Amino acid sequence: MTTQPAWQKLSLAVPQADVESCEDALLAAGALSVSLEEIDDEPIFEPAPGQTPLWQRVRVSGLFPGDLSPADLMTVLHRTLRPALLGEFDHEYLADIDWVHQTQADFPPARYGKNLWVLPPWVDPSGYEGRHLMLDPGLAFGTGQHDTTALCLEWLDSLDLQGKTVLDVGCGSGILAIAALKLGAAMASGTDIDPQALKASRDNAALNAIPVEQFWLGLPEDLPSAQRFDVLIANILAQPLITLAPALAPHLAPGGQFALSGILRDQADAVAAQWHAQGLQVDQIITQGDWARIDGHRAD
Repeated sequence: MTTQPAWQKLSLAVPQADVESCEDALLAAGALSVSLEEIDDEPIFEPAPGQTPLWQRVRVSGLFPGDLSPADLMTVLHRTLRPALLGEFDHEYLADIDWVHQTQADFPPARYGKNLWVLPPWVDPSGYEGRHLMLDPGLAFGTGQHDTTALCLEWLDSLDLQGKTVLDVGCGSGILAIAALKLGAAMASGTDIDPQALKASRDNAALNAIPVEQFWLGLPEDLPSAQRFDVLIANILAQPLITLAPALAPHLAPGGQFALSGILRDQADAVAAQWHAQGLQVDQIITQGDWARIDGHRAD
């Protein structure tokens, strides 16, 4: 007797402009979740501030129960999407997976710099010497595994953060601000344009027993314009870093240090030039893989 597959995945390769309509169509057809993937190993498309960054062509995949008829799924999609969007699709059945085991395998403990460990909640931190940052990978928004986040964590670990104040721009999961607090910072502030990212940051802060009063979170417009910080870190994208430089640079206190990432190697000089134009000193550009981090400071 043939065993019914537990799951099936149907994927469409579409232009970036059609991603939202394809997501809606897959969900309407009964998808339990929808994911987005790059297609041609292209660098991520640079959006305007406030927009969602996507590649020029995107694979939009829906996960469906295995007992649904693929023909019925395609019939529903034909009713809701124009034919051109259905010209390049894939379908596959998936065996049942132990998702707990898979998640744990995909997120092992990792050390950044000399002292900082990022650990998932199911790991006993007593076996890892140094500062421990517990992170829930289910909250997404940044786990440290991307080169840009790793570059930022290594930079934070290299600083003397005792008693310092830190601004994390585009805080995502809160990983950088929480790391700074674990490494001795007195207070951190995190901003993000996505309210769900702010929630993820707050949840991860609670997981690390960070007091609410030690970690302020809010939308960028909620940050007091006169507030100054000893450390500024921003792991976003090159174009927002260029556009926002005049607004962000004044938040760095005299003698303060900054690090910028989320930048491709060939974008680093343009970003560095814009921050230098704000009266800041650029000290070095560090690269890892295709990505770069810009380090600098404000003179006393």
